[in-house]
Amino acid sequence: MSKNYIINNYELDDFQMKLINSRNNSIVIAGAGAGKTLTILGKVKYLIENDKINPSEIALISFTNASTNDIKRKLDFNINVFTFHKLAIEILKRNKLDYNICPDKLLSYIINEYLQTCNKTNQKLILKFLKINISYLQFLKSQQFLAFNKFITTFINLWKTNNYNYDNIKFIKLTKIEKKILTMIFNIYHNYIIEKASTNSYDFDDLIIKATQISFNFNFKYIIIDEFQDTSFIRLNLIKELWKKNNSKIIVVGDDWQSIYRFSGCDLNIFINFNKYFNNVETIKLVNTYRNSQELINIASEFVMKNPKQIEKDLKSSIHSTSPLIFAPYIKKVDSLKTILKHLHTITNDIMILTRNNQDIYEYIDKDFTLLNNELTYNNHSNKFYTVHKSKGLESEYVILLNCNNEILGFPNQIENHSLIDKIFSNNEIKFAEERRLFYVAITRCKKQTILVYNKNNPSIFIKEIKRIVKKQLGKIEYLK
Repeated sequence: MSKNYIINNYELDDFQMKLINSRNNSIVIAGAGAGKTLTILGKVKYLIENDKINPSEIALISFTNASTNDIKRKLDFNINVFTFHKLAIEILKRNKLDYNICPDKLLSYIINEYLQTCNKTNQKLILKFLKINISYLQFLKSQQFLAFNKFITTFINLWKTNNYNYDNIKFIKLTKIEKKILTMIFNIYHNYIIEKASTNSYDFDDLIIKATQISFNFNFKYIIIDEFQDTSFIRLNLIKELWKKNNSKIIVVGDDWQSIYRFSGCDLNIFINFNKYFNNVETIKLVNTYRNSQELINIASEFVMKNPKQIEKDLKSSIHSTSPLIFAPYIKKVDSLKTILKHLHTITNDIMILTRNNQDIYEYIDKDFTLLNNELTYNNHSNKFYTVHKSKGLESEYVILLNCNNEILGFPNQIENHSLIDKIFSNNEIKFAEERRLFYVAITRCKKQTILVYNKNNPSIFIKEIKRIVKKQLGKIEYLK
């Protein structure tokens, strides 16, 4: 037997082996491309083969269907693999609870209907709150409307997943207009609750809240949670109940630098303060990364560590590159993407195109492109396409990041950090903290090079900052020729 475990033809490094050999509750802090999935697979294999744990006594929980399916595909053992929502559904099923699942878009539909039909007083209020000088009819057809809809959705998600009530905001100093907007949001939320109740329907957060309230026991000796940096308080409460009732060992794996789901209620503080919620915790850091060059890691690390709450990491790579980031300023959006793809298609077919927002891609393509699901075809070449959120955990040789512009829906997205959300759900972070982490995720998807695309006359603050870091660390800034 070799010194270290072999998983999927990869030998685990010494840092990964610390988890394999640990017998404590553990938090594993990983960097981008550090092989955390392999580490999880190695731990499962060791528990079953060496510690003789029955596969049915292991539960593995991840954030998305895609990540759970990926883990199932790579596992040689039939263990329990859940998303949080599927775990909650299993608990409700065992307790024979009768309910319906409400449509995914129900909240968005109710918000949209409210905003489309609100009276003139509320129309004026919204325009004043957003500080935009257009008619309400123009607003309903604008990007600002989409952004405001998302702002309300984010607020309601945060309110619910943090178990907030009106006592939480009693002593927060709010302006008159903020109070009126809050009243409007609570009216929308009330409509949402009534609509769900009329059909005995639960949304995904309701499932988790209800499952936490019900008695359950699975006889899990080990609970392993992937992507733990993206955990909300209602998910934490569910896990604590499961952990206590099963007297389990708990292992969580994640990367605080990649915490990017605050809008859905996730709270980075849970990851950072993990040992406050569970006892006898061993902290393990995965230091080696296997995707990015050392030069890109150094640039990306300096960029993301402007957030003082992030955990310090000293990441190492054996890969080197003299030009990990290329800057591509443009005058015309469509021409810019065509030029980049023509250039890259002479080098590789392993290309990932990323946008901050779903609709951004349509500003860069015309009739010469075909977009189907997650594939964008141009000149008979098929390229992967995702929003940055959907790209997490994925990689390609070359990455093209679009729309790094100084706009309300640019990168950073300027609606995500609205002052009212920060007042109510204060997490003591710097401005655009999560957008900074999201940018870090975007630029670290590449194995060779990331190309940053932006309006020559209106670059975002992130482009300006990352240029300064590149110049300082590499001595030069490279532009697409």
